[in-house]
Order: sequence, then structure tokens, then C-alpha cells
Amino acid sequence: MENDNKLQRLNRKFFNRETEKVAKDLIGRYLVRETENGNIIAKITEVEAYVGPEDKACHTYNYRKTERTKTMYKTPGTHYVYLIYGMYYCLNVVTEEEGMPCAVLIRELFPVDGIDLMKKNRNVKIGKNYKNLVDGPGKLCIALNISKETFNGKDSCSPDAKLYYTNGESVEPGSIEALKRIGIDYAGDDKERLLRYRSKI
Repeated sequence: MENDNKLQRLNRKFFNRETEKVAKDLIGRYLVRETENGNIIAKITEVEAYVGPEDKACHTYNYRKTERTKTMYKTPGTHYVYLIYGMYYCLNVVTEEEGMPCAVLIRELFPVDGIDLMKKNRNVKIGKNYKNLVDGPGKLCIALNISKETFNGKDSCSPDAKLYYTNGESVEPGSIEALKRIGIDYAGDDKERLLRYRSKI
């Protein structure tokens, strides 16, 4: 499987585009986490786009820049990882040109390989319905052992990256639905924007 086209890494050019286009195009791609015990591979099935300075739901609305959000101003393809509720990490990937602080939140995955490692990291007993391992932003970070300390600010496009995105599986545009984002009631009119993309299959 290592030589499979599905595992060819996505390059900088992929992420250096309009955030909404990147978000839609991430559906069906693989997220790969290399570990000493083997690789964990999962297919991206749901994401949310955060379009920077013009988006009240985004951490960098109106070009806000803090110690936490400075990562979003980095090179496209950079991981942006932050903590919510004081206990769960969320994985994002920076999009658009450097200095334009936009990102895509990875909301949901579907396991492809390394399922035993995911189960061990989650410390749960799950039967054949492996989807439940990684069907939320907090769950997937636990399952893939992703934390702010290990991956925030790291470049997914680096040849040495231990967490990166690959070609994955092709998805027909008609099989992707656009929905409202979740948990952003504070964002005024922007909470109505259809910037959550989800595979219908």
C-alpha cells in the first residue's frame, strides 16, 4: 500500500488555494499519522472552512493575531492545533497564501488502516463499527495521538512530516453536501454560512 497513488502526499499548491475549494477537495483524502508502531490512515469525511478576516466564526476574524492564532498566518499546509473545553484538541490545516489566516477544521474521519492503534489510543472497546473511533474532532485527535505540543505549527508538506495528507479516494462533487457549521452561535450572520462539507456516502 505504501506505493499506492492513494498515499501520494498533497503538496503546498493544494493548500495554497481558496479555503472553500480546499475544504471541499479534502473530502475523500487520507490523513496519515506515522508512529513507531506503524501508520494510522483515515479518510476525511467532514470538514469546516474558516475564511479568516472576513469570518466572524474564525479565530483570526478582522486579522486578530494572538499567541494561539499566529500559526494561522504561516505557510499553507501548516497544522493548526488548539484545545477546546480545556480537554479536547482540534486539528486544522492552514490554507491560502502565507499571511492570509484561513484554515480548514478536520471534523470527521473514517478508519482505513491502523485501527488497532486507534482503538488503543482511544482506550475504548469498539466492535465492527469502527467509524465511531474518529467521528468527531476531539475523538480523531485522540485516536491519532494528535496534540498541540506535537503538531501545532508543523508543516504537513515537509518530507519529514509525521502527520500529513494524501490523495486518498476520489469523490464525486455531487456526493458532497454543504451545511451550516456547528457550535458557532457567537458568529452572527456568519453562523448561517454553508461552510461545513460532508460526504453523503
